[in-house]
Amino acid sequence: MKKSVILFIFVIFISCSMQNTSVKTPEIKTIKQNEKFNLIDLGDNWCQTTVKIAIENISPEKARELALQKAYKRAIEHFSGIELKSQTTYLKAYNSNKLEVDNFSQLTNQASNGIITEKEIINESIETMGNVLYKAITVKLKVGQQTGETDPYFNISANLNKEYFMEGENLELQITASKNCYITILNIMSNETVATIFPNKYRQNNFLEANQIFKLPNENEKEFGLKFQLNLLPNKTEDIETIKIIATKGKINLEINSNFENAYENLLQKLISIPKNEMTEIDLTYMIHKNK
Repeated sequence: MKKSVILFIFVIFISCSMQNTSVKTPEIKTIKQNEKFNLIDLGDNWCQTTVKIAIENISPEKARELALQKAYKRAIEHFSGIELKSQTTYLKAYNSNKLEVDNFSQLTNQASNGIITEKEIINESIETMGNVLYKAITVKLKVGQQTGETDPYFNISANLNKEYFMEGENLELQITASKNCYITILNIMSNETVATIFPNKYRQNNFLEANQIFKLPNENEKEFGLKFQLNLLPNKTEDIETIKIIATKGKINLEINSNFENAYENLLQKLISIPKNEMTEIDLTYMIHKNK
């Protein structure tokens, strides 16, 4: 008799368990908070963050620009796990001011870290804390990233003839690569203009053999009179620009029309579609100062 009762209870327990498993529970989406960046991970490479910038010795418009730049930087660092270092450059012997260059805002970030592909402003306002005004902005951002893993044996090294130029001086460049590749050289200015300086109409073959020294301009081009003269943008007395060198294992058209609106964003969209192991890149930053 006792055995029958125990068996009966066991059958009821199994029956109840089967009924419970058939009940559908609502799906709960987990939202992760990144306290380091004051950022909410919304999933699918979307995040939301709020940034506040003090309006001290700058206009509200400039504070808004800096707030957005900081938000972009936070988002990329969150998804890439890599801290994007800011550079501080001093104009030696000319003045005591310093030009602060953020890798993202000045378009010198490496595409392998990630790029902002979509953004949505949620809210922006002017806030007061004590006697200081702040520009506050809340933004939703989506970060795009390249696929695959980086090839540790594929890299390029490059150097300019100098890091500091007077307006009107000529830029020269030397590059070597560890593997056979195709190179594209871009000049990125502080107003987000992008110009392709190689390949060009004088030299269209951009294939570079491993460990071969590439010069721009080379000796033949110099004799022909080709030079890359540096000039400041209108109303500027000093500026910082970047040479971005991109090397790919296969031949890919990365040339950018400098007149194309959002040219740099267009370039990044091209770069992000290339697997990490198929490309490598390097940025060289230089300064231009107006002749007195």
